[in-house]
Amino acid sequence: MMTSTAPRHREVRWELPADPGVSAKCRALVRETLTGWQMPGLVDDVVLVVSELLGNALIHGGPPILLTLRAARGVLSGAVTDRGPGWPRIREAGADREHGRGLRIVAALTDGWGVDPVPTGIGKTIWFTLAHRPAGEDQPSRPVRPVVDSLPFQ
Repeated sequence: MMTSTAPRHREVRWELPADPGVSAKCRALVRETLTGWQMPGLVDDVVLVVSELLGNALIHGGPPILLTLRAARGVLSGAVTDRGPGWPRIREAGADREHGRGLRIVAALTDGWGVDPVPTGIGKTIWFTLAHRPAGEDQPSRPVRPVVDSLPFQ
């Protein structure tokens, strides 16, 4: 399901099946949406961030999974919500480890991110924000952010 609103405030939401095959479809939807919103400079970073968050939701979360993108007042925000009981944490990512880098990638590519509990029951929403300007204008440079070592457990 997709919802759109006026150009000054744009928002899309997709309820996703808990199926690993949905990842490629989501990457295409994010690319298409941001291109339509004239945010080509954010496409690659947002596709990677959404892929990481969606991957975590598919592996560690529970259905239903909801992906939201919203653009308003120079800020693009996104969120992945799932109903799994687990809480994300940044892990030590050794050179020989296959997993553990996802949240570090999210922290490096976004201006801000965090985790909120779902207000009605079990689950969480992992959100992120990125500043944006219309196509053709220089994008603001993002400072390198320190990576948070751990997240609170609830």
